[in-house]
Amino acid sequence: MKLLLWAAIGFIVVMWLLRSNKVSSTGHASGTSNKDKLIEPMVQCAHCGVYIPASESVTAASGKVFCSDEHRLKHVGP
Repeated sequence: MKLLLWAAIGFIVVMWLLRSNKVSSTGHASGTSNKDKLIEPMVQCAHCGVYIPASESVTAASGKVFCSDEHRLKHVGP
């Protein structure tokens, strides 16, 4: 039983040391860079009110933003 307890403590210490080494080398614990965390602006569809990423939106000539071409046509017309 003593051996099992010491093995568990040793495992925890080794994992803690490896984690602290990873944090110091990357600067943060998660290991992801700021490039992975880019935030894209969200826009609201003028027809149904759903929020979508700006890169996936459809913009009418009037400047209104829609979630799909179908909603643009229903709201603005052809």
